[in-house]
Amino acid sequence: MKLVKIANLPITEQVCEKVADALECRKVFAIMDLAPTNNQIPTRPVDQLVLDLLRRHEGLTVVDLTDKLEVTATAVRQRLDRLENAGYVERRKNSIGRGRPTFSYFLTDLGWRHVGVTYTDLAVALWGEIIQLDDNTAKVRLIERVSKRMGRSFKDLLPEGSIEDRMKSLAGLMAARRIPASFVSIEGLPILSVHACPYPDLTSLDIDRSLCQLEQQVLSEAVGQPLELSCCKLDGHGSCQFKPSQKQITQTSNL
Repeated sequence: MKLVKIANLPITEQVCEKVADALECRKVFAIMDLAPTNNQIPTRPVDQLVLDLLRRHEGLTVVDLTDKLEVTATAVRQRLDRLENAGYVERRKNSIGRGRPTFSYFLTDLGWRHVGVTYTDLAVALWGEIIQLDDNTAKVRLIERVSKRMGRSFKDLLPEGSIEDRMKSLAGLMAARRIPASFVSIEGLPILSVHACPYPDLTSLDIDRSLCQLEQQVLSEAVGQPLELSCCKLDGHGSCQFKPSQKQITQTSNL
């Protein structure tokens, strides 16, 4: 992923807008700078038939799929190989005695998401209940626990390295999950820009910006260092921008 240097300007709201505009105009989205990953491989209509069958009937074998699809075993294996390479399907060896081993095929978590499993209604309902909690202390603690759990799921996928390296990798990881994000460095200050809200269905419910707080905590947990939200789309900016906390930078510079 390329680093984009944008003038020698102080980090103000005006700069936030310029950075966002530059990114939009140049389409400097992290996903464009990444090599294709398995979970970005598009499926073909014939592959979708296999996914739909495995969604309805878990643990089908090649023989099962051959009968249901009315095609050759070779054609089924080719489709399964593509789906396995894409990360949508996994095979499990069946316990048998002698002879050639057989395998059953199952959808992976990515496969389940791809075939249309959605938790949007559940997420909206849960978030609505969280932000309406009368006990503000309990609400804050719950949001912190949820954000840490979500942040760790990203953190486990990020490589070791500097804060810049982790933020850059995080932008790529988010982009691979269809969350348009990018990374820039301005006078050595790393900035992670999120160009579309990952939770659009929840934003309208969030009056006190608890969702922004959650996202900030998620990203902080992911990179292992406090980040602050310097620009927000809810305030009319082109993107939500996160940068290392000024308090953290001051503490680091004093060491």
